[in-house]
Amino acid sequence: MTIKRRIVIWYTIWMALLVAAASLLLILGSGVLLRHEAAAELEERVYDALGSVRYSDGNLRLRDDLEFFDDGFYISIWDNSGNLLAGRVPDPISSIPFSLGTLQESSGTNGSWYIFDETPFGSGEFIVRGASRSYNIGAFFGSMRLYALLILPVLVVFAAIGGYMIVRRAFRPVESAISTAGRIVDADDLSMRIDPGKGSGEIVEMASAFNAMLDRLESSFEKEKQFVSDASHELRTPISVIMAESEYALDHQDDSRRMASSLRSIHEQSGKMSRLVSELLTIARQDNGTVKPEKCEIDLLELAESTLLTLEPRAKEKNISFEIKGEEVKVLADLDMLTRVIINLVSNAISYGRDGGHIEVEISERGEDAVISVKDDGIGIEKENLQRIWDRFYQEDPSRNSSGSGLGLSIVSGIAKIHGGRTEVESEKGKGSTFRFIIPKGDMREGASLKR
Repeated sequence: MTIKRRIVIWYTIWMALLVAAASLLLILGSGVLLRHEAAAELEERVYDALGSVRYSDGNLRLRDDLEFFDDGFYISIWDNSGNLLAGRVPDPISSIPFSLGTLQESSGTNGSWYIFDETPFGSGEFIVRGASRSYNIGAFFGSMRLYALLILPVLVVFAAIGGYMIVRRAFRPVESAISTAGRIVDADDLSMRIDPGKGSGEIVEMASAFNAMLDRLESSFEKEKQFVSDASHELRTPISVIMAESEYALDHQDDSRRMASSLRSIHEQSGKMSRLVSELLTIARQDNGTVKPEKCEIDLLELAESTLLTLEPRAKEKNISFEIKGEEVKVLADLDMLTRVIINLVSNAISYGRDGGHIEVEISERGEDAVISVKDDGIGIEKENLQRIWDRFYQEDPSRNSSGSGLGLSIVSGIAKIHGGRTEVESEKGKGSTFRFIIPKGDMREGASLKR
Protein backbone atom coordinates (compact mmCIF):
# COMPACT_ATOMS: atom_id res chain seq x y z
CA MET A 1 0.00 0.00 0.00
CA THR A 2 1.35 3.41 -0.97
CA ILE A 3 2.03 6.16 1.54
CA LYS A 4 -0.62 8.33 -0.11
CA ARG A 5 -3.28 5.65 0.32
CA ARG A 6 -2.34 5.05 3.95
CA ILE A 7 -2.49 8.77 4.68
CA VAL A 8 -5.91 9.09 3.01
CA ILE A 9 -7.26 6.08 4.96
CA TRP A 10 -6.01 7.38 8.30
CA TYR A 11 -7.20 10.88 7.47
CA THR A 12 -10.67 9.53 6.64
CA ILE A 13 -10.81 7.43 9.83
CA TRP A 14 -9.83 10.37 11.99
CA MET A 15 -12.29 12.67 10.24
CA ALA A 16 -15.06 10.08 10.74
CA LEU A 17 -14.21 9.80 14.44
CA LEU A 18 -14.05 13.57 14.74
CA VAL A 19 -17.44 14.05 13.05
CA ALA A 20 -18.99 11.27 15.16
CA ALA A 21 -17.63 12.79 18.36
CA ALA A 22 -18.80 16.25 17.32
CA SER A 23 -22.27 14.88 16.49
CA LEU A 24 -22.50 13.09 19.83
CA LEU A 25 -21.47 16.21 21.72
CA LEU A 26 -23.98 18.25 19.71
CA ILE A 27 -26.83 15.84 20.48
CA LEU A 28 -25.98 15.62 24.17
CA GLY A 29 -25.49 19.36 24.43
CA SER A 30 -28.74 20.04 22.62
CA GLY A 31 -30.55 17.62 24.95
CA VAL A 32 -29.23 19.35 28.03
CA LEU A 33 -30.15 22.73 26.59
CA LEU A 34 -33.69 21.60 25.66
CA ARG A 35 -34.25 20.11 29.10
CA HIS A 36 -33.10 23.31 30.70
CA GLU A 37 -35.32 25.44 28.46
CA ALA A 38 -38.34 23.16 28.99
CA ALA A 39 -37.90 23.27 32.76
CA ALA A 40 -37.39 27.03 32.75
CA GLU A 41 -40.54 27.61 30.66
CA LEU A 42 -42.60 25.25 32.86
CA GLU A 43 -41.47 27.07 36.01
CA GLU A 44 -42.23 30.42 34.39
CA ARG A 45 -45.79 29.32 33.51
CA VAL A 46 -46.35 28.07 37.08
CA TYR A 47 -45.21 31.36 38.57
CA ASP A 48 -47.40 33.27 36.10
CA ALA A 49 -50.36 31.13 37.21
CA LEU A 50 -49.63 31.89 40.88
CA GLY A 51 -50.14 35.56 40.10
CA SER A 52 -53.47 34.83 38.40
CA VAL A 53 -55.07 32.92 41.32
CA ARG A 54 -56.73 34.20 44.50
CA TYR A 55 -57.99 31.67 47.07
CA SER A 56 -59.43 32.59 50.46
CA ASP A 57 -61.96 30.86 52.75
CA GLY A 58 -62.82 28.35 50.07
CA ASN A 59 -63.44 30.98 47.42
CA LEU A 60 -61.34 30.67 44.23
CA ARG A 61 -60.95 33.62 41.94
CA LEU A 62 -59.09 33.40 38.60
CA ARG A 63 -57.94 36.02 36.15
CA ASP A 64 -59.47 35.89 32.73
CA ASP A 65 -56.13 35.42 30.95
CA LEU A 66 -55.25 32.21 32.83
CA GLU A 67 -55.27 29.18 30.51
CA PHE A 68 -55.13 25.67 31.92
CA PHE A 69 -53.73 24.20 28.68
CA ASP A 70 -51.53 26.05 26.24
CA ASP A 71 -48.97 24.75 23.76
CA GLY A 72 -48.50 21.44 25.57
CA PHE A 73 -48.33 22.91 29.07
CA TYR A 74 -50.96 21.86 31.69
CA ILE A 75 -51.85 24.03 34.70
CA SER A 76 -53.92 22.80 37.68
CA ILE A 77 -54.82 24.30 41.08
CA TRP A 78 -55.07 22.23 44.28
CA ASP A 79 -55.88 22.88 47.91
CA ASN A 80 -53.69 21.77 50.79
CA SER A 81 -55.65 18.56 51.15
CA GLY A 82 -54.83 17.50 47.62
CA ASN A 83 -58.22 18.27 46.14
CA LEU A 84 -58.35 19.62 42.60
CA LEU A 85 -59.85 23.10 42.55
CA ALA A 86 -59.43 23.97 38.88
CA GLY A 87 -57.47 23.09 35.77
CA ARG A 88 -56.63 20.04 33.72
CA VAL A 89 -54.63 17.11 35.00
CA PRO A 90 -53.28 14.47 32.62
CA ASP A 91 -54.07 10.95 33.88
CA PRO A 92 -50.42 9.70 33.92
CA ILE A 93 -49.47 12.26 36.59
CA SER A 94 -52.68 12.47 38.63
CA SER A 95 -51.30 10.28 41.41
CA ILE A 96 -47.81 11.78 41.64
CA PRO A 97 -47.27 13.43 45.05
CA PHE A 98 -46.47 17.11 45.34
CA SER A 99 -42.87 18.32 45.69
CA LEU A 100 -42.79 22.07 46.13
CA GLY A 101 -40.12 24.02 44.23
CA THR A 102 -38.58 20.89 42.67
CA LEU A 103 -38.69 19.81 39.04
CA GLN A 104 -39.87 16.22 38.81
CA GLU A 105 -39.57 13.89 35.84
CA SER A 106 -41.92 10.98 35.47
CA SER A 107 -41.54 8.25 32.88
CA GLY A 108 -44.10 5.66 31.97
CA THR A 109 -45.78 3.81 29.15
CA ASN A 110 -47.44 7.03 28.06
CA GLY A 111 -44.20 8.92 27.77
CA SER A 112 -42.22 11.19 30.03
CA TRP A 113 -43.49 14.22 31.91
CA TYR A 114 -41.95 17.24 33.58
CA ILE A 115 -43.81 18.35 36.73
CA PHE A 116 -43.32 21.47 38.83
CA ASP A 117 -45.31 22.38 41.98
CA GLU A 118 -45.26 25.69 43.81
CA THR A 119 -47.32 27.57 46.43
CA PRO A 120 -47.68 31.34 46.94
CA PHE A 121 -44.83 32.89 48.94
CA GLY A 122 -45.75 33.31 52.61
CA SER A 123 -49.01 31.38 52.15
CA GLY A 124 -49.82 27.70 51.85
CA GLU A 125 -53.49 28.00 51.00
CA PHE A 126 -53.22 26.40 47.55
CA ILE A 127 -50.75 24.70 45.18
CA VAL A 128 -50.25 25.33 41.46
CA ARG A 129 -48.98 22.33 39.48
CA GLY A 130 -47.50 22.65 36.01
CA ALA A 131 -46.87 19.70 33.69
CA SER A 132 -45.60 19.18 30.18
CA ARG A 133 -44.82 16.08 28.19
CA SER A 134 -41.20 15.49 27.27
CA TYR A 135 -41.91 13.26 24.29
CA ASN A 136 -40.89 16.11 21.96
CA ILE A 137 -37.35 16.00 23.37
CA GLY A 138 -37.17 12.28 22.78
CA ALA A 139 -38.37 12.82 19.25
CA PHE A 140 -35.71 15.46 18.83
CA PHE A 141 -33.05 13.00 19.97
CA GLY A 142 -34.35 10.42 17.55
CA SER A 143 -34.33 12.89 14.68
CA MET A 144 -30.84 14.03 15.54
CA ARG A 145 -29.58 10.45 15.61
CA LEU A 146 -31.23 9.78 12.28
CA TYR A 147 -29.72 12.89 10.73
CA ALA A 148 -26.33 11.97 12.14
CA LEU A 149 -26.54 8.46 10.67
CA LEU A 150 -27.51 9.90 7.30
CA ILE A 151 -25.01 12.75 7.23
CA LEU A 152 -22.00 10.93 8.72
CA PRO A 153 -21.38 8.64 5.70
CA VAL A 154 -21.70 11.61 3.35
CA LEU A 155 -19.19 13.60 5.39
CA VAL A 156 -16.84 10.61 5.46
CA VAL A 157 -17.02 10.32 1.67
CA PHE A 158 -16.33 14.04 1.26
CA ALA A 159 -13.49 13.78 3.79
CA ALA A 160 -11.96 10.90 1.83
CA ILE A 161 -12.23 12.79 -1.46
CA GLY A 162 -10.88 16.00 0.08
CA GLY A 163 -8.08 14.11 1.83
CA TYR A 164 -7.11 12.40 -1.41
CA MET A 165 -7.01 15.71 -3.28
CA ILE A 166 -4.95 17.37 -0.52
CA VAL A 167 -2.51 14.46 -0.31
CA ARG A 168 -2.25 14.24 -4.09
CA ARG A 169 -1.43 17.93 -4.31
CA ALA A 170 1.03 17.73 -1.41
CA PHE A 171 2.79 14.70 -2.90
CA ARG A 172 3.08 16.18 -6.37
CA PRO A 173 6.73 17.22 -5.79
CA VAL A 174 7.45 13.69 -4.50
CA GLU A 175 5.97 12.16 -7.65
CA SER A 176 7.95 14.68 -9.68
CA ALA A 177 11.10 13.67 -7.80
CA ILE A 178 10.47 9.99 -8.50
CA SER A 179 9.74 10.71 -12.16
CA THR A 180 12.78 12.96 -12.50
CA ALA A 181 15.02 10.39 -10.83
CA GLY A 182 13.73 7.76 -13.25
CA ARG A 183 14.36 9.99 -16.26
CA ILE A 184 17.84 10.80 -14.98
CA VAL A 185 18.62 7.09 -14.74
CA ASP A 186 17.15 6.36 -18.17
CA ALA A 187 18.62 9.36 -19.98
CA ASP A 188 21.79 9.86 -17.91
CA ASP A 189 20.93 13.56 -17.77
CA LEU A 190 21.65 15.41 -14.52
CA SER A 191 20.33 18.71 -15.88
CA MET A 192 16.71 17.76 -15.09
CA ARG A 193 15.12 19.36 -12.04
CA ILE A 194 12.00 18.90 -9.91
CA ASP A 195 9.25 21.48 -10.00
CA PRO A 196 8.70 22.22 -6.27
CA GLY A 197 5.45 24.03 -6.97
CA LYS A 198 4.19 27.08 -5.15
CA GLY A 199 3.88 27.73 -1.45
CA SER A 200 5.98 26.32 1.35
CA GLY A 201 6.22 23.25 3.53
CA GLU A 202 8.26 20.13 4.08
CA ILE A 203 7.52 18.66 0.64
CA VAL A 204 8.58 21.86 -1.12
CA GLU A 205 11.71 21.99 1.05
CA MET A 206 12.44 18.38 0.14
CA ALA A 207 12.09 19.16 -3.57
CA SER A 208 14.37 22.18 -3.21
CA ALA A 209 16.92 20.09 -1.31
CA PHE A 210 16.72 17.42 -4.03
CA ASN A 211 17.34 20.07 -6.68
CA ALA A 212 20.29 21.42 -4.69
CA MET A 213 21.69 17.89 -4.51
CA LEU A 214 21.27 17.52 -8.27
CA ASP A 215 23.04 20.86 -8.76
CA ARG A 216 26.02 19.61 -6.78
CA LEU A 217 26.00 16.23 -8.51
CA GLU A 218 25.82 17.84 -11.94
CA SER A 219 28.60 20.25 -11.02
CA SER A 220 30.73 17.41 -9.65
CA PHE A 221 30.20 15.25 -12.73
CA GLU A 222 30.93 18.16 -15.06
CA LYS A 223 34.10 18.96 -13.14
CA GLU A 224 35.06 15.29 -13.19
CA LYS A 225 34.52 15.09 -16.94
CA GLN A 226 36.46 18.31 -17.46
CA PHE A 227 39.20 17.04 -15.16
CA VAL A 228 39.56 13.80 -17.12
CA SER A 229 39.51 15.70 -20.41
CA ASP A 230 42.12 18.21 -19.24
CA ALA A 231 44.31 15.49 -17.72
CA SER A 232 44.16 13.51 -20.94
CA HIS A 233 45.08 16.61 -22.92
CA GLU A 234 47.99 17.44 -20.62
CA LEU A 235 49.32 13.90 -20.78
CA ARG A 236 48.86 13.54 -24.53
CA THR A 237 51.39 16.27 -25.37
CA PRO A 238 54.42 14.83 -23.52
CA ILE A 239 53.52 11.30 -24.60
CA SER A 240 53.37 12.42 -28.23
CA VAL A 241 56.74 14.17 -27.88
CA ILE A 242 58.31 11.09 -26.25
CA MET A 243 57.00 8.81 -28.99
CA ALA A 244 58.16 11.16 -31.74
CA GLU A 245 61.62 11.61 -30.21
CA SER A 246 61.94 7.87 -29.63
CA GLU A 247 61.14 7.15 -33.27
CA TYR A 248 63.56 9.89 -34.35
CA ALA A 249 66.32 8.44 -32.17
CA LEU A 250 65.74 4.94 -33.53
CA ASP A 251 65.96 6.26 -37.08
CA HIS A 252 69.27 8.03 -36.32
CA GLN A 253 71.09 5.57 -34.13
CA ASP A 254 74.34 6.29 -35.93
CA ASP A 255 74.15 10.04 -35.14
CA SER A 256 75.14 10.53 -31.50
CA ARG A 257 74.34 14.24 -31.52
CA ARG A 258 70.78 13.69 -32.68
CA MET A 259 70.42 10.78 -30.28
CA ALA A 260 71.49 12.98 -27.37
CA SER A 261 69.07 15.72 -28.40
CA SER A 262 66.19 13.24 -28.55
CA LEU A 263 67.11 11.77 -25.17
CA ARG A 264 67.16 15.24 -23.62
CA SER A 265 63.68 15.92 -25.01
CA ILE A 266 62.47 12.57 -23.74
CA HIS A 267 63.95 13.27 -20.32
CA GLU A 268 62.34 16.72 -20.21
CA GLN A 269 58.91 15.42 -21.21
CA SER A 270 59.22 12.49 -18.80
CA GLY A 271 59.92 14.94 -15.99
CA LYS A 272 56.88 16.97 -16.98
CA MET A 273 54.75 13.82 -16.99
CA SER A 274 56.13 12.80 -13.61
CA ARG A 275 55.24 16.17 -12.11
CA LEU A 276 51.78 16.07 -13.66
CA VAL A 277 51.08 12.55 -12.40
CA SER A 278 52.32 13.55 -8.94
CA GLU A 279 49.99 16.56 -8.92
CA LEU A 280 47.06 14.45 -10.14
CA LEU A 281 47.74 11.94 -7.38
CA THR A 282 47.84 14.74 -4.80
CA ILE A 283 44.49 16.12 -5.99
CA ALA A 284 42.94 12.64 -6.01
CA ARG A 285 44.04 12.11 -2.41
CA GLN A 286 42.66 15.51 -1.43
CA ASP A 287 39.33 14.64 -3.02
CA ASN A 288 38.89 11.28 -1.30
CA GLY A 289 40.07 12.59 2.06
CA THR A 290 43.02 10.22 2.47
CA VAL A 291 45.51 13.06 2.97
CA LYS A 292 46.15 13.48 6.68
CA PRO A 293 48.48 16.33 7.65
CA GLU A 294 51.41 15.35 9.86
CA LYS A 295 51.41 18.47 11.99
CA CYS A 296 54.42 19.97 13.66
CA GLU A 297 55.41 23.43 14.85
CA ILE A 298 56.65 25.52 11.91
CA ASP A 299 58.21 28.98 11.75
CA LEU A 300 56.66 30.35 8.55
CA LEU A 301 59.22 33.12 8.07
CA GLU A 302 62.08 30.65 8.30
CA LEU A 303 60.28 28.22 5.97
CA ALA A 304 59.70 30.97 3.38
CA GLU A 305 63.35 32.02 3.43
CA SER A 306 64.65 28.48 2.92
CA THR A 307 62.09 27.68 0.21
CA LEU A 308 62.81 30.81 -1.81
CA LEU A 309 66.47 29.80 -2.02
CA THR A 310 65.46 26.78 -4.11
CA LEU A 311 63.44 29.00 -6.48
CA GLU A 312 66.07 31.68 -7.07
CA PRO A 313 67.63 29.99 -10.15
CA ARG A 314 64.28 29.97 -11.92
CA ALA A 315 63.58 33.58 -10.91
CA LYS A 316 66.96 34.69 -12.26
CA GLU A 317 66.00 33.40 -15.72
CA LYS A 318 63.50 36.31 -15.85
CA ASN A 319 65.56 38.72 -13.73
CA ILE A 320 62.87 38.62 -11.02
CA SER A 321 63.86 39.70 -7.51
CA PHE A 322 62.49 38.37 -4.21
CA GLU A 323 61.60 40.22 -1.02
CA ILE A 324 60.53 38.61 2.25
CA LYS A 325 58.57 40.67 4.77
CA GLY A 326 56.83 40.00 8.02
CA GLU A 327 57.40 38.69 11.46
CA GLU A 328 58.00 35.38 13.14
CA VAL A 329 54.72 33.44 12.97
CA LYS A 330 54.49 29.86 14.14
CA VAL A 331 51.80 27.41 13.10
CA LEU A 332 50.90 23.81 13.76
CA ALA A 333 50.75 22.30 10.27
CA ASP A 334 52.21 19.79 7.82
CA LEU A 335 55.74 20.88 6.83
CA ASP A 336 55.77 19.25 3.37
CA MET A 337 52.36 20.67 2.50
CA LEU A 338 53.26 24.23 3.51
CA THR A 339 56.54 23.95 1.60
CA ARG A 340 54.52 22.99 -1.44
CA VAL A 341 52.17 25.94 -0.88
CA ILE A 342 55.05 28.43 -0.98
CA ILE A 343 56.64 26.71 -4.00
CA ASN A 344 53.36 26.71 -5.94
CA LEU A 345 52.44 30.31 -5.12
CA VAL A 346 55.90 31.68 -5.88
CA SER A 347 56.26 29.51 -9.03
CA ASN A 348 52.92 30.87 -10.23
CA ALA A 349 54.15 34.42 -9.57
CA ILE A 350 57.35 33.72 -11.54
CA SER A 351 55.43 32.20 -14.47
CA TYR A 352 53.04 35.12 -14.79
CA GLY A 353 55.42 37.84 -13.60
CA ARG A 354 57.06 40.26 -16.01
CA ASP A 355 60.73 40.12 -16.91
CA GLY A 356 62.74 42.16 -14.43
CA GLY A 357 59.79 42.14 -12.06
CA HIS A 358 59.52 41.81 -8.31
CA ILE A 359 57.87 39.23 -6.04
CA GLU A 360 57.03 40.00 -2.43
CA VAL A 361 56.41 37.23 0.12
CA GLU A 362 54.89 38.37 3.41
CA ILE A 363 54.23 36.38 6.58
CA SER A 364 51.65 37.88 8.94
CA GLU A 365 48.95 37.18 11.49
CA ARG A 366 45.23 37.88 11.22
CA GLY A 367 43.65 37.21 14.59
CA GLU A 368 44.02 33.49 15.28
CA ASP A 369 45.09 32.83 11.68
CA ALA A 370 48.46 32.80 9.97
CA VAL A 371 48.71 34.35 6.49
CA ILE A 372 51.20 33.66 3.68
CA SER A 373 50.90 36.38 1.00
CA VAL A 374 52.63 36.29 -2.39
CA LYS A 375 52.43 39.49 -4.44
CA ASP A 376 53.71 39.94 -8.00
CA ASP A 377 53.69 42.74 -10.57
CA GLY A 378 52.84 40.53 -13.52
CA ILE A 379 49.98 40.31 -16.02
CA GLY A 380 47.17 40.16 -13.45
CA ILE A 381 43.82 38.42 -13.77
CA GLU A 382 40.58 39.52 -15.37
CA LYS A 383 37.95 40.29 -12.74
CA GLU A 384 35.49 37.73 -14.12
CA ASN A 385 38.15 35.00 -13.87
CA LEU A 386 39.08 35.52 -10.21
CA GLN A 387 36.76 32.75 -8.96
CA ARG A 388 38.05 30.32 -11.59
CA ILE A 389 41.70 30.83 -10.69
CA TRP A 390 41.55 27.99 -8.12
CA ASP A 391 39.97 25.54 -10.61
CA ARG A 392 41.97 22.59 -11.85
CA PHE A 393 43.90 23.11 -15.08
CA TYR A 394 42.82 26.75 -15.28
CA GLN A 395 45.51 29.08 -16.64
CA GLU A 396 44.93 32.81 -17.18
CA ASP A 397 47.42 32.86 -20.07
CA PRO A 398 48.65 29.33 -20.96
CA SER A 399 51.22 30.71 -23.39
CA ARG A 400 53.07 32.32 -20.46
CA ASN A 401 53.32 29.05 -18.51
CA SER A 402 54.28 26.23 -20.84
CA SER A 403 55.90 24.27 -18.03
CA GLY A 404 52.88 24.37 -15.74
CA SER A 405 49.82 22.16 -15.68
CA GLY A 406 47.33 24.54 -14.10
CA LEU A 407 47.05 22.37 -10.98
CA GLY A 408 49.31 24.29 -8.61
CA LEU A 409 46.75 26.76 -7.25
CA SER A 410 44.11 24.03 -6.99
CA ILE A 411 46.52 22.03 -4.81
CA VAL A 412 47.13 25.12 -2.65
CA SER A 413 43.38 25.53 -2.16
CA GLY A 414 43.06 21.85 -1.22
CA ILE A 415 45.88 22.13 1.35
CA ALA A 416 44.16 25.16 2.89
CA LYS A 417 40.93 23.19 3.29
CA ILE A 418 42.78 20.23 4.82
CA HIS A 419 44.13 22.59 7.48
CA GLY A 420 40.73 24.22 8.05
CA GLY A 421 41.72 27.39 6.22
CA ARG A 422 40.99 29.22 2.99
CA THR A 423 42.55 31.08 0.08
CA GLU A 424 42.07 34.61 -1.25
CA VAL A 425 43.13 36.46 -4.36
CA GLU A 426 43.23 40.12 -5.37
CA SER A 427 44.25 41.19 -8.83
CA GLU A 428 44.15 44.00 -11.35
CA LYS A 429 44.72 43.29 -15.00
CA GLY A 430 48.15 44.48 -16.10
CA LYS A 431 49.29 45.40 -12.58
CA GLY A 432 49.74 42.09 -10.80
CA SER A 433 48.11 39.80 -8.27
CA THR A 434 48.23 38.97 -4.56
CA PHE A 435 47.51 35.43 -3.40
CA ARG A 436 46.88 34.65 0.26
CA PHE A 437 47.02 31.30 2.02
CA ILE A 438 45.24 31.51 5.40
CA ILE A 439 45.14 28.76 8.05
CA PRO A 440 44.56 28.65 11.82
CA LYS A 441 47.78 28.87 13.82
CA GLY A 442 46.69 25.98 16.02
CA ASP A 443 47.45 25.18 19.65
CA MET A 444 51.20 25.39 20.07
CA ARG A 445 51.03 23.25 23.22
CA GLU A 446 49.78 20.38 21.09
CA GLY A 447 52.87 20.54 18.88
CA ALA A 448 55.43 21.46 21.53
CA SER A 449 57.08 18.06 21.22
CA LEU A 450 57.03 18.15 17.40
CA LYS A 451 59.10 21.21 16.62
CA ARG A 452 60.49 21.64 13.18
